[in-house]
Amino acid sequence: MENKLKKKKRIKFTFINTFRIAISGAATLHLLFLIIFIIKGVTPLIIFNICSVILFIFFSAYYIKRNPVLSTIISCIEVLSQTLVCTYYIGWDSGFYVYPLCMVPIIYFVSISILKKDSYGHIAVLITFLIYQLSKIFADSRIAEYQEAFLPINEMLYKFNTLNASFIFAFLMYGFLSEMRDTQEALEDRNEVLNNIANIDMLTGIYNRRYMTNKLMQEVEKFKKDKKAFSIAICDIDDFKKINDTYGHDCGDIFLKEIANILKTAKNEYDIEICRWGGEEFLILSKNNVYDTKEICEIILKEVRNYSLIYNGKVLKATMTIGISEFDMNNNNIEKVLKIADVNLYKGKAGNKDCIVI
Repeated sequence: MENKLKKKKRIKFTFINTFRIAISGAATLHLLFLIIFIIKGVTPLIIFNICSVILFIFFSAYYIKRNPVLSTIISCIEVLSQTLVCTYYIGWDSGFYVYPLCMVPIIYFVSISILKKDSYGHIAVLITFLIYQLSKIFADSRIAEYQEAFLPINEMLYKFNTLNASFIFAFLMYGFLSEMRDTQEALEDRNEVLNNIANIDMLTGIYNRRYMTNKLMQEVEKFKKDKKAFSIAICDIDDFKKINDTYGHDCGDIFLKEIANILKTAKNEYDIEICRWGGEEFLILSKNNVYDTKEICEIILKEVRNYSLIYNGKVLKATMTIGISEFDMNNNNIEKVLKIADVNLYKGKAGNKDCIVI
């Protein structure tokens, strides 16, 4: 319950919003670079960065949410072009080559979450690294046109670019992992709902026969290891058909719910599991021997006897009969133990009812 509350309190941080913030940051970076290139008089890079600022502002404000795939493609082209253009005009040492690495989380998010094709991500990242390597080879083979002009600030630019690229990469990775976490949690919640639909009795809100059958199999496997006996009690509401026939099925449903609530209370106090076994029958799986289980069942029977239902101005009461059997070294076949509990139940039903038979 506490974990669910924490989930509700946490603000969801979608990757698309992360992408938009990163693009806004990229626009700001390009403005700074524009100022540097104006000061240094690098006309081609001035024109390139003006176009980049306009492009990123447009993406950030409008386009990413509408078409994240095309936005990713154009952003990749822009970032790779920036690397190539900066390498061509000012050389390798200023560190502009680090920015294509920031695109890796975006590429994988779009390929995995939107396009549903991991291979697209692998190909795009491979192309990115290939261009990265070709840029390095190209830069080492020549002296860039404005390389000398940038020598005094190369170290500062390198530190600035690597620091910013590292921050952008970490920020985008956080957004990617945050979205994956939220997707996983949503899937777990959906699975929990489906599991409840499969295992919970819709009328009474307790486990159904399907769940208990699996639980019994688990207890059998556990018994093989620790040899600790456990008990099964099958409970049946006495004269339930008469209640339905006389007062209607709505009245019968109320009795089923209230007796389920009595069993829930017992479950919270004792080491037992409960389920609606079928119709007006309930099954109790007790981690105790047959005699301790009988004591627990006597308390449950007393609570059932004490319960009164006021229905259409009439005070109605019900009783219950219980048959108990023990799974131990002598009786270690679960079908047989269930059958014994069932036989004991009908012995009680054939007698005075409102009793326990072991």
